[in-house]
Amino acid sequence: MDALFYWLQMKWVTSARPDDEAARDTLFFFAQILSEDHELESFDVESEDDMKVYVTYAKKDGSTRTVWFDKEAVEQLNRDMFGVSDARPDTEDKEETQ
Repeated sequence: MDALFYWLQMKWVTSARPDDEAARDTLFFFAQILSEDHELESFDVESEDDMKVYVTYAKKDGSTRTVWFDKEAVEQLNRDMFGVSDARPDTEDKEETQ
């Protein structure tokens, strides 16, 4: 699901640049797409290791799933834009839509 990957990349960007309003707006935009178009009730970074970032999501029908993304690919947007790759989102902060 491309929208989940883009949401994750923006989560990394907002972690590196928490005062960046455009990044926060873009993160919210992808959260809306996940909620409205893909019917996800919740989604968040579950964990990460040296190679992968694991995201767990729940659909409105009650099903849940954990998927992983290549960590280097997730960090690529930060490297391209700011030369930052080691910012990690706060996994305690749930990104759910209202």
